[in-house]
Amino acid sequence: MRFYHLLLIAFLSSTFYSKAQTYAASNFTMISVVSPETYTNSYGAKYSGCWGWYQANKNKEYAIAGSASGTYWVDVTNPATPTVSAYRAGKKLNTVWREIKTYQNYCYVVTDDGGPATFQIFDMQYLPDSVHKVHDSQVLFKRGHALWVDGNKLYVSGVTYSNNTTSSMNVYSLATPSVPVLLRQLKQDIPFISYVHDMMPVNDTVFASCGNQGLYVFKFNTNNTFTQLGSLTTYSGSGFNHSSALTPNRQTLVFTDEVPVGKPIKVANVSNVANIQVLAITNQFPQTTPHNPFMVSNTLCFMSSYQDGLQLYDISSPATPTLVGYFDTYYQGGGNNNNWTGDDYDGQWGAYPYFPSKNIFALDQMNGLFMLKSHLYQNPAPNFNTPASICSGGNLTIVNTSTSSSTYTWTFSGGSPATSNATNPIVSFASAGIKTITLMAANSTTTTVLTTKTVNITNNIIAVTSSTASSCGTCSTGIASVNPSGGFSPYTFTWSPIGGNSSTAINLPPACYTVIVKSANGCSTSSSTCVGFVTGLQNSLITNSDLLVYPNPAKTNVTIEFNGAVFNYALYNNLGMLVANNKNINNKTQINLNEFSKGIYIIEIEIGKNKTRKKLIID
Repeated sequence: MRFYHLLLIAFLSSTFYSKAQTYAASNFTMISVVSPETYTNSYGAKYSGCWGWYQANKNKEYAIAGSASGTYWVDVTNPATPTVSAYRAGKKLNTVWREIKTYQNYCYVVTDDGGPATFQIFDMQYLPDSVHKVHDSQVLFKRGHALWVDGNKLYVSGVTYSNNTTSSMNVYSLATPSVPVLLRQLKQDIPFISYVHDMMPVNDTVFASCGNQGLYVFKFNTNNTFTQLGSLTTYSGSGFNHSSALTPNRQTLVFTDEVPVGKPIKVANVSNVANIQVLAITNQFPQTTPHNPFMVSNTLCFMSSYQDGLQLYDISSPATPTLVGYFDTYYQGGGNNNNWTGDDYDGQWGAYPYFPSKNIFALDQMNGLFMLKSHLYQNPAPNFNTPASICSGGNLTIVNTSTSSSTYTWTFSGGSPATSNATNPIVSFASAGIKTITLMAANSTTTTVLTTKTVNITNNIIAVTSSTASSCGTCSTGIASVNPSGGFSPYTFTWSPIGGNSSTAINLPPACYTVIVKSANGCSTSSSTCVGFVTGLQNSLITNSDLLVYPNPAKTNVTIEFNGAVFNYALYNNLGMLVANNKNINNKTQINLNEFSKGIYIIEIEIGKNKTRKKLIID
């Protein structure tokens, strides 16, 4: 706000700017720019204040631009191809000031120009086809400098009535949105405030920018009266206190001083409004003139800054605010162009960063309506990759492919663990079936966005092995075979130490063999069997049960006992590797298992030229 008609066919044919124009930017991307206005005001500008509106029942987004001649509603649902949906003229066709706010499906427009100014209200429910004017008069007031909606109340600053008397700030009831009703004038309770330039009301606590009088905090009480809660009248870089924005947690206020030019942004602690503390002052360039702040979270604040365009500040540490991005809509001058000639108050007036899409609308007085985006300010986009199916009991490592997300909350139906906050969690499912995996992703500006996927958990493979003995102790005529079930066919087989890659291994000498079975969906298991031979002691051992191996399964020790003979033993793992042996054992011996890992082993007993084997499970 400076200190001191039209055919849509013409718009469609002539108002898009060439994207060949270069705009200085960091961490911002321009989606589109459009300029439908043809009038210019006394400053040579076409636009002033702006706002936005989301039409929930049609899932549409509209940029609302105040122009020299009236108000434009531009459908920016597809931001790359903005389309003018409606235009309504003001009473005066070359205004300098026009400010806009919305409540439900109503749009409130004020101007602070002299002449035939009026307060206008439009019904937007018919968009994208049209808007209906429901109020256009000086009955409530003829001029207002700024306005804000808090709950069902409309606050208007710098009010001038039809008889040219004034009020520093008024509050109106929007119980009937098309017919605002005056509840109170600030001057009735706080008469020493001569002028409110702009205000930030939050739950009826009003941060009022009172120009040269400074910053004041008022409470609008339930009995429709104002009381003062605090003030800040002396601070570094003070000037004409212009406007402010409050973090959602109500701890930090960012405010600006518009006059004289080059006054820095202020970041203040307002947790105690009776003792406001300015923590930091900052500016992109010493000559930058900040205009209007727009708070989108406890950590991010957008700033419209005239010749230096739109800026994004990280205020997560309020004492050390950081410029993390900018898009200079005013290519004609400013710090990014090192050209400060001309009017210091040319350039960007305001912005609207509150669309559900997180696309950003910025309005430049000369250059038009910009649709922008920044990767620093995006909705979380949760996504992850999983296989179509996995095996029960197996570990699934989820690949998180989310974007614009910083925290994650996972829920696994029937999984272990049941929940996780890891970026790439590992989960397993003990039982088969269709399981649901839910991811809620969040970032500093959006609480959560949810996505859900399913994964098919299949029963793991069961592999049953059997063997046929070799015809002699040195003959390679044995057979080992496996019969798999579970998982998905076809299966693959790998025998070791020899045996090939089919379900049946032939031409095997007496020994123990392990087979690894894999199914088409990646499930795998292993099983072992031993090929013996059919002569001598082996048959006797098998039939008379003189060979004892106990306990089995075993944990720390296992005992081998064979009555009536001196024997040698060897212990093999499931890969057929010798891991322990001893000779000339009389009657029985004990093996310490602490050094061996869990799994299936084979104990081989040798008496003379005869051998036999038994399976041992170490648990």
